[in-house]
Amino acid sequence: MKQKLIISFIILSYFLTEDSSLNYLWPTNTSKTITTLFGEKRSRRFHAGIDVRTYGRIGDKIFAVESGYISRIKISPDGYGKALYLTLDDGNIILYAHIDRYNSEIELLVNKLRINKKSSSLNHFLKKDELRVQKGELLGYCGDTGSLSGPHLHFEIRDPSGHPINPLKNFYSIVDTLRPIAESLAIIPLSNKTYINGLQKYNLFDIEPLIVNNDNNSYKYFIKDTISVIGKFGLGLETHDEINSSPFDFGIYEIELFIDNQKQYKINFDKYCFDHDHLIYNELDYYLLEKESRSFHRLFLNENTELDFIDRDSNEGITLDKGYHNLIINVIDNFDNSIQIQGVLKGDIVLSPDIIYDNNNYLIQTSNTNNNLSFYLSTRYENSQKIIPNYKQLDSTLFSFDKPLKPYEVLEIFNKDKGIKSKSTYISFYDYDPYKISGTFELEHINRYININFKENEFSGFNAKLILSGNGKKNIIDLNRYSKNVLSSGLIELNRFEDINQISIIYDTNPEIIFNKNLYGKIFSSEQESSFKFKNFEIISNKESFNFDSFISIHEDQIDIPKEFIKISNPIIISPNTISFKDYITLKYENKKLIKGGIYQLNEEKEKWIFKGKINSFGQAEIKLFSGGIFCILDEEEKPLIKNIFPNPNSYYNVKEVDKINFNILDVHSKIDYDSIEINLNNQPIYFDYIPYRDLLRADLFNELDSGENTLKISIKDNIGNKTNKEIRFFIK
Repeated sequence: MKQKLIISFIILSYFLTEDSSLNYLWPTNTSKTITTLFGEKRSRRFHAGIDVRTYGRIGDKIFAVESGYISRIKISPDGYGKALYLTLDDGNIILYAHIDRYNSEIELLVNKLRINKKSSSLNHFLKKDELRVQKGELLGYCGDTGSLSGPHLHFEIRDPSGHPINPLKNFYSIVDTLRPIAESLAIIPLSNKTYINGLQKYNLFDIEPLIVNNDNNSYKYFIKDTISVIGKFGLGLETHDEINSSPFDFGIYEIELFIDNQKQYKINFDKYCFDHDHLIYNELDYYLLEKESRSFHRLFLNENTELDFIDRDSNEGITLDKGYHNLIINVIDNFDNSIQIQGVLKGDIVLSPDIIYDNNNYLIQTSNTNNNLSFYLSTRYENSQKIIPNYKQLDSTLFSFDKPLKPYEVLEIFNKDKGIKSKSTYISFYDYDPYKISGTFELEHINRYININFKENEFSGFNAKLILSGNGKKNIIDLNRYSKNVLSSGLIELNRFEDINQISIIYDTNPEIIFNKNLYGKIFSSEQESSFKFKNFEIISNKESFNFDSFISIHEDQIDIPKEFIKISNPIIISPNTISFKDYITLKYENKKLIKGGIYQLNEEKEKWIFKGKINSFGQAEIKLFSGGIFCILDEEEKPLIKNIFPNPNSYYNVKEVDKINFNILDVHSKIDYDSIEINLNNQPIYFDYIPYRDLLRADLFNELDSGENTLKISIKDNIGNKTNKEIRFFIK
């Protein structure tokens, strides 16, 4: 089963028909293969258009899809790079992005504007009568400028008000006879009284094909488990679309949710508003993205959800009546290929604990009469192997076991009721040394609640409690064994974290074993600005930071820093990572004695520190955060590199051979400070394009050089402030 990672640039191919244009001319001659669809997810935004594949080429032509006028020219080192906006006579706006170069007329205009503004960056608006173009006219050439991972054409259609609209639903058609694919269903707790199969946790369920035709194109799917739910919950769906002759995955167009034939939710990606980009994690479940690196569409509304592609009658969470309920989900692609997912949910009532036990006598007693129990044994060396032990049922609630022949680590007991798996209970048959117990804390933000996990280094077999301490108060919470090596608190109300400064795990050993962790945090309001200080760091929220009140903690930790860096502060950990921000929070650092350095974040997967923001002359740095993580103030002294310069130093050229200047610039750690780049040719400033993807800087020369000696001066800085100067001479014959 294929997984789709939202942040990766994935190449998805689908083929347009030769007569595919319903209204407009196809925008390029590069190909009729699309790599990304409208509405697909990017980091903190939705994809506002389609990407057309260039197969790694630069220089394929870009055309006007209809008659109109050039209304805007924008150039920047990131984002869209070199972009062109074409306002059509019908009022719609066309955007072409990542352009390598414009046609000669536009390039001359750009050079003039750059000289007048004394800047390589540009954001220039034109009037209707300044630069008219006709349908099919050459506008420029495909490239790889801006923020991207390879050459392609990003193409958008916006309505007269500037809102992006789906090009494939309204203007172009493709050959697509394949249906979407269903992968997994998530059941999401929305209250601290919600239990899904007996647990206060996200639960994931596989979705399997029910009917498959000869083309292996499934159109009906089912969830094989009946799912027990108590309390308010939401649904999430992992799904993708497929296209003829393409091995790749991409986003869907529409999802509908029905329970007992009543519509609960609908979403379709016809259009959206850029102002709603920051609400992406009201549609996409951030918890599962962070924890599982998987993309699930939320099939319920969050508070303050404003996304205009979601039906306003959609649910804000579901509570089932007692009994069985039919679940149907329809998934539809851009060309009306569809699938249907069917399942059964059971509305249950709150039950007393399923299992009580006397570990010394190897007796298991159930809290109610139940003849449908399953028992499994496993050892630390056979974690994947389940062995059904011999047992005797003494009466309707009591079971006995012979002492295992091996030192079995854990007995797992599952209570089944008409196919519904409830909470498992783990019982130790092994003698443990209490003083060898160790583990780590993990905080999770699950909607409006906090869950605390304690992950043991190995299964202990002991019961434990969680204690929240601070301001002379103690909150004691029973821990459940969520899995063999994980103790979980379940969902805790935020108000129980007010004024706490320590969390503890206390095992019921004799004497008691205690693990303590300092915890400094604050409950941030979703409706007002707030701040929290920790040493030289400060977390600041605004009125739009959160969907709901949220808890954020911060503490120092001992983490090794690579020798190429100079450590200025101890690393700090901001948690939980699983908060779904509505907008962002600000992390601020201030040390008036500091004049150089920056905020770095640790990429734990790549074990690499990533530059996020520089220290200014006042000893301050600020960055926007959309998740927690590990941060540190670092400095480094390695200067940026300048190499592969053209024209070559001390070389001779004919005048026609030098119509451009280009070279590579590289900085491994803090990257290049774009605003610091200066290029002078014969003491005159040269305005350039910077292409970070290739570490390339280039500049076109619009006037022929005079014969004789020419002097090129280059000056660049990295974001920390390390500077490199280069001066070369070359000659024109």
